[in-house]
Amino acid sequence: MKLKIQNLFKPKNLHEPKKYEVYGVLHGTYVGELLVYCSQDVSNYYFLSIPKNINRTVPKDKFNYGLENNVLEKAKVLPKNVYNMCFKQFEYNNKHKDLPITTTK
Repeated sequence: MKLKIQNLFKPKNLHEPKKYEVYGVLHGTYVGELLVYCSQDVSNYYFLSIPKNINRTVPKDKFNYGLENNVLEKAKVLPKNVYNMCFKQFEYNNKHKDLPITTTK
C-alpha cells in the first residue's frame, strides 16, 4: 500500500537524462543545438551545447516540458570516447567561465 501512495505524487512522464545521452532541440531559441548531458543538481540539468561548445543549464521542469511537447528529442547515446571529450569541454568551460568571451567576425 505504501508504494501506491508514493507513486501518486510522482510527476507523470518524468525522464531523467543519463550519462552519454544527447538531446536535439527542435524548436525555440536553441533550435539546432545538441545537448550532451553532463551533470545535475537538485533543480537543474547541465549540458554541453554542440556545436557552440557552451554550457547550458536547463531546469528539470523545463526539460520534462520540452520532452513532453516535442521541443526536445532524445537523439543518440554517444560512444564513451566521444562523451569523454564533451565532458572535458564542459569541465573546461566551468573552470574558465570567468574569462572574457572573444568573438571573431
